[in-house]
Amino acid sequence: MSTYSLLQVSLDQTIDRESLEEASVVAPSVARADCAHLQRDLFGIVVSNLPFEEAKAFQAELKRRGFPTDMVADDELPVLHEAFTIQRIELKRESLLFTDTMGREQTRTLDDLVFVAGGFLTREKMKVEKFVSLETKRSPEGTYPEFVTHRETTFEKVPEFRLDFFFWSASNRLRASVSAESTVFFQGRPLRLRDTALLLGAMMDLQELRPAERVGAGLRRSDTTTFYPSLRSYEEEIRWHFHRLTPRG
Repeated sequence: MSTYSLLQVSLDQTIDRESLEEASVVAPSVARADCAHLQRDLFGIVVSNLPFEEAKAFQAELKRRGFPTDMVADDELPVLHEAFTIQRIELKRESLLFTDTMGREQTRTLDDLVFVAGGFLTREKMKVEKFVSLETKRSPEGTYPEFVTHRETTFEKVPEFRLDFFFWSASNRLRASVSAESTVFFQGRPLRLRDTALLLGAMMDLQELRPAERVGAGLRRSDTTTFYPSLRSYEEEIRWHFHRLTPRG
């Protein structure tokens, strides 16, 4: 059975949490508790994976509250390519030179560049911790002490500056990441999270590569505060842009 998504008509459109919660009553697939996450990650795609009738009803309720949306079949939403990781970026007159961690280079023309996304985001990193406790075990002979190893999985929030370049030809997606564990070289200079001036300079240079509708909102900024609350919100905005760029009919 086909499922559907509701999309914002503009990235400037805001939908408050209370309105989402009230409208979600007509969509059993959307729990009221889910609305906090939907509102947090509102970067183009409001909600996905809804049956047709639920999507239509949810859309009508949001419109009644002043929030028009577009309804799109999930199989019509673009799926992002797997990323090829790069570490060095150099801008040439009519091309881009990328280098990976193995020193392999590839030159791509600006005409081949479909979209460039980037920005500051927070992603979750899984962390597994081990701890040992002394426990009392039982056997037919009686009780005895034994050291037992336990594992506890937690998620920590990690700040990151991410860049994605999308091309018509393969490799279709090249990705660079600046975090506490990784550095990217831009125009021969290392970029680190603390290098705010250099990061802003890189953002200004990169947003000039394509027209505004082909540049992610997080890259069209003049500050280094966290823009995307999650990796999901970052990638859903890209998918929203791609849907709007796809010719209809």
